[in-house]
Amino acid sequence: MAKRFIATQFLGLLLLGACITPDSLKDFDSDTWKADRFGCDNKRAGLVDEFELIRKEMYGKKEYVVRNVLGRPDSEELMERSQRIYFYYIEPGEQCQSEERRTQLSEANRVQVRLNSLGKVSEITYYRPVSEETAKPE
Repeated sequence: MAKRFIATQFLGLLLLGACITPDSLKDFDSDTWKADRFGCDNKRAGLVDEFELIRKEMYGKKEYVVRNVLGRPDSEELMERSQRIYFYYIEPGEQCQSEERRTQLSEANRVQVRLNSLGKVSEITYYRPVSEETAKPE
């Protein structure tokens, strides 16, 4: 009975530890990123340089890590073979004008995170290449 209790506690700790954001991604200002839903406050644009520092480290990470670091996606697309793309706007655009506009992708620049069928990051790109102007908030 005591062995089962200890084994259950150990398994619980392992599962809890699996949901924690890796140390290499903790320097990113996730709170500011998450607070700027749809990029309408233009705060994400100021975080592009910071995001670039962690972008390559996110490859191969599970979906829950992406959600811990970047928050709930602004939009999502389901692809064939259970692949998905998460969209995070990094500048204001049509998506900021009304709730109805948020159901369709706008032309505003965005980060596109592709998750493979195993729920791991396989690609992170921008809708348009990021320039120095985009990286600085107005």
